[in-house]
Formats: sequence, structure tokens, C-alpha cells
Amino acid sequence: MNRNTLTFTTLAVVTSALLGCSQQSNTTTVKNTFSAIDTFGIQCKLHEEPTFDSLEISGLTLVGSSIAAAPFATSAAEILSYDSCTDKLYVVNAQAKKVDVLTLNANSKPTAVGHIDLQSAANYSGIEIGAANSVSAHSGLVAVAIENNDKQKNGIIALYRSDTLEIITTYPAGALPDMVSFSKDGRYIASANEGEPNSDYSVDPEGSVTLVDIANGPLNALVTQLDFNAFDKGNSRHSELTDKVRISAPTATVSQDLEPEYLTFADNGKLYVALQENNALAAIDVENASIDGIFGLGGKSWGNVQLDASNKDKKLGNFQSYSMLEGLYMPDSIASYSVNGSTYIVTANEGDGREYGIETTQKQCDEKSYEWDGDDYQGTAEYATKQDFCIVYVDEIRGKKLDIDKNHPLASALKDKNQLARLKVVKPQGTLAADEKVQAFGSRSFSIWDESGELVFDSGDEFARIVFENNKNNFNSTNDNNSSADDRSDDKGAEPEAIEVASINGHQYAFIGLERQGGVMVYDVTEPKSSRFVTYVNNRNFDVGVCTQVDEEGECKNGSYNPNAGDLGPESIKYFTRLNQHFIAVANEVSGTTSVYRIDF
Repeated sequence: MNRNTLTFTTLAVVTSALLGCSQQSNTTTVKNTFSAIDTFGIQCKLHEEPTFDSLEISGLTLVGSSIAAAPFATSAAEILSYDSCTDKLYVVNAQAKKVDVLTLNANSKPTAVGHIDLQSAANYSGIEIGAANSVSAHSGLVAVAIENNDKQKNGIIALYRSDTLEIITTYPAGALPDMVSFSKDGRYIASANEGEPNSDYSVDPEGSVTLVDIANGPLNALVTQLDFNAFDKGNSRHSELTDKVRISAPTATVSQDLEPEYLTFADNGKLYVALQENNALAAIDVENASIDGIFGLGGKSWGNVQLDASNKDKKLGNFQSYSMLEGLYMPDSIASYSVNGSTYIVTANEGDGREYGIETTQKQCDEKSYEWDGDDYQGTAEYATKQDFCIVYVDEIRGKKLDIDKNHPLASALKDKNQLARLKVVKPQGTLAADEKVQAFGSRSFSIWDESGELVFDSGDEFARIVFENNKNNFNSTNDNNSSADDRSDDKGAEPEAIEVASINGHQYAFIGLERQGGVMVYDVTEPKSSRFVTYVNNRNFDVGVCTQVDEEGECKNGSYNPNAGDLGPESIKYFTRLNQHFIAVANEVSGTTSVYRIDF
């Protein structure tokens, strides 16, 4: 493993602008494991942790939403974080390349009051920036993961004051920093650098993790770039990889193929990183800045649980079991918690296929031996002039097109549109043998794993059944159309995306956001092996159009979100406490809304 360690000491002078909050009588200084707060004079409001004895969660109550000023479905509310110092929410607005700042009133209803101008990070770092992908706040500091304008080049982590929104410094990161987080004690900042290839797969940067140690203050940070070169074929740790770690790109090295998506600092001193497309977790020893290992997650059998796998069967909730079908977990968001000294990682098992392509003509697409995805223009003038999407690489295929042994137990089901013909499955390199499992993307569930990557709990098919029982007429809808029931059955169902864990009144709770169906599932995970469902809340109104103008099929016509539609596409969830109450905030990327729920007991 290569470790490129850089020490950055800023040349900036801490001027009179770096002063504390003025209302000293209402604030108290927060002590931390590093000196940044004292160095910058940042003051924090007095914060007391609410207690409700041994009461358990009974539900969630929506207290209010804030709508970003942006066109419909442009990721205007993506990742969010709460800062207890300023008592504000910070929300990534990818569409506008900024971080929106939301204040909370006495009832905790959010209202936009400003934004962080990320151009200051571009000026400070000297790079041309692209979109912000993630934000994390901790005790007066706000870290933002920002990609390079050329997504295949290295991005940055920008650090801001939460009170004045002034930039403090920037740190170099890897290609496409997709998620950033502070450690629980605030000493470390880490980013998961996805290293995604470009559209024609001609450039594929390596996935990596950036670890920033700010024990001596943000202006004297130790920055370590962790790569996965040691796991490449022919290198010292390649033999550690099991066949459960999915390396699928035909020409990529292992370190190019590994794509860090999300991360969580655990109580055991480890940083766990989701490698979504690789169906794996990486464990990093934070103190030593070294990679402990990579754990492949395998797949969940659909033999004992059921799924609706078709969007063309004209039946909602057509639940069936298939013993030779498995769903690869492929988690997106992850979180961690501890019970009786043991560490657990919780994962939202979204699943994700790879598809890369370019806009070109059918003639040029055929000449390069790529897969044309537009109308067939052969023999016409449009063949060499009309542009459409040309697929350079794709790893998914419809069940009916799967190259499979005729004696496979699922051979007939894969030809039936009422069963598996429509399901998007993993495309094998050759013919799938009769004894090999058909693999789908995602497991339509959330899971709990121990610190060695062994499965402790999985929610099975509960998400689908709960959604069906709550609103069967809109089961497996997509998130940008309210007339789309059954649309996502052939994909990944309700599609678990966001996850958060909170310790409340002696209990541990998991909050899981469903990206397509919408809403938040709540589970009590205090006893990991016997975790149980608590409640499901979905602030989505299926009775109106998603935009102020929609066509006959419910598609948005004018790009103007309809506020009456509620929340569409939950992307992240953050738990916080204020005013002696417990809350979660949910950022919804399609509707551009940030909604705050009070947790009831």
C-alpha cells in the first residue's frame, strides 16, 4: 500500500474576521480534542441533551420543510448536516454548486437564510471546481467534499467556519470525493473518493480515501491519501480478495475498479467505507492510517423471501420467491453504532449497475463496436448525422436477454414477463451455468454487519410489504412521477438509499430513506440480531402532479416543482437534538426539499 502523506500549514493570517459569536451571554465554548474552536474564537450555543427516561419512539411528526430555489430534479437538496454551534442545517445544493444554510425556528421548521459560496474554495485551492457532493458539520466547522470540474481529476475538501461561513482552508482529495465526514470526536475528517471513469471509459482514476488529522488544528493538518494499489493483481495483498468482492470492469485494475461511496467512523477506531459497485466494505485503521482489509458482502437469496420483479405483469405486489436468484447488497449509505462493546455497521442496500456512454451517431457507435441505444437509423441519412446515446460499457441486462444454460432452474421464469423477464440482472462474462445463481442489483433491504463484515441482520422483504400495506395503489413508484406505480419493480424496488443511526433513551434506532418510493423507515436495532420495525412515514402526496405542469403520463413538463407533492427522493438523513427534543432532517434531491421531523415518544 502506498501512503502519500502531506503536511499543510496555511499561510493565511488569522485576522479580526476570525472572531467569536457576539452573544456571549447565550453561548458557551465547546471543548474538543483539537484547538480549532479556541484558535478561531468560535462560540457555541449552550446545548443540553434531552432525556425521556426509557420511553421508546412511537412515530415521526413533520414540523416543516424548506424548498430550494432550483429546477425540478436537479439535486438541489442532497446531503445535509447539523451544526450545534450555530443551530443550523447545511445542505448540499449540487445544482447551484453551493451549500445552503437553513435556520430553525422555535418549532424547528427550517428556513433558508444564506449559503456557502464554494468559489472561495476554488480560489483558495487554485483548482476549477465542479459540484459539491457532501457536507459534514462539527462544533463550528463545516467540511465540504467538492469534485474537480474534470471529475476524473483530484478534488478537494474545503473547510469553513459555521458562524461566518468564511473559508478556513482546503485539503487535497482524490478523484470525485463523494462523501465527507468528521469523526465523532472531531479530530479527523475523511472523504470517500469514488474515482468514477469518464463517459467513454477512456480514463478511470483509482478509488481512494483521504484522511485528514486536525489534532493540531485545521491549519496544521496531516493529510494522508490511502489507495488500494496493494490489492492490484500481482501485488502483495491481491490474494486477500475473495470472490465476494465484485471486480467487474474488464480492463481496470483492482484499485481503479474499487469505488468508495460512503463512510462511517466507528467506535472501535476504524473507518468503514462502502464500495458500492464492488459489493464490499473496506475497514481502515484510523490511528495508523492503514487499510485493515476489504470484506465482500455476497448476496441475499430470494428463495425464502419474496419480491415483485416485474413492471409489466399488470399486478401490484406480485410477490414471488426464486431460490436461484440472489440480490447483491451493494450498499450506498452506511452508518455504525456500538452495543455492549461490539461494533456494528448498518447499510442501506441500494444496489448500483454501471453504465457509461457517449452522445454520438449510430455510424460512429457501430464503428467503435459499442452498443447503440437509440432508434435504428441504418440505411437512412440519419445513420451518420442523428445523435443519440451510445453505450460504451454496461454490466446489467434484462432477465429475458440473459445468456443462461437451458437447464437452469430459472430458465423459464427468465422468459416470463410476469416473473423475471423484466428484472435487471448482472450481465455475466459468458453463459451462466445451470448451477450458478442469477444476480440482481441491491437487496431491497437494510442490513447490520459485525466489524468483520459478517451478516448479523437483514430486513428481508419487509420494506416492500410495509410499503404495499401502506399504499398499495402506488407500490414501487419512481420518485419523479406520481403516476408510476410498479415502475421500479424490475429495478430495485423502493430502493433504500439513506441511513442514520441514533442512540436515544438507551435504545439504538436506524432511520432508512427509500429513494424511489419516498419516506423513512424506523427500526429499533438495540438488539442487532432481533432488530424490529417501529414505524414508516412518507411525506409524499401521490394525488397531485410532481410539477405544476405534467403531461398525461405524469411526467414533469415545465421543470417547476409542485410543493403540494411533498418530498421526492430522500438522499440523506441526519439526527440531531435541540430545545430538549429529538429530530431528524431529510434532504430530498428530486423535490429539492429539506424536511424536519420531530421524533415522538
